[in-house]
Amino acid sequence: MNEEEKIQTYGKEVLEALSSLVKWKYDDFHKVMLAEFSVDKQDQVLFTLQQTLPVCWDAKTIKKAPDQVKHYAGQFSKLVKQQKLFSSNIERQPKVMAAWWPWGHGATVSVRLFLTDTSPYIPKTGIIHKLSRLFA
Repeated sequence: MNEEEKIQTYGKEVLEALSSLVKWKYDDFHKVMLAEFSVDKQDQVLFTLQQTLPVCWDAKTIKKAPDQVKHYAGQFSKLVKQQKLFSSNIERQPKVMAAWWPWGHGATVSVRLFLTDTSPYIPKTGIIHKLSRLFA
């Protein structure tokens, strides 16, 4: 299976739940399924997304999120204001996650459904890592 087919397979529940609200397309550059929509749909889309991927982090809470969340999300764990990251229960090692990205001009929002990093998560140990977590 190629990347697009994997996202469509593992993310089927999310894609189908939102298909009546948004139009999905594959973004080959970021290797994600992408939906772009007007802010007038954001409440409906956000509500539906939270039904399928109920665990959510924002720019503030991602700093205190478990390290495996950042591992699974990779580049999408770097959130700025109003961006969100959605997942199923992290203990089940989700195969897909979603990034909520409002655009700077305020009229458009995009959702990016992506495959998680499937390499084994190896917890960081050591005093520097523990101290840096205290000040995150």
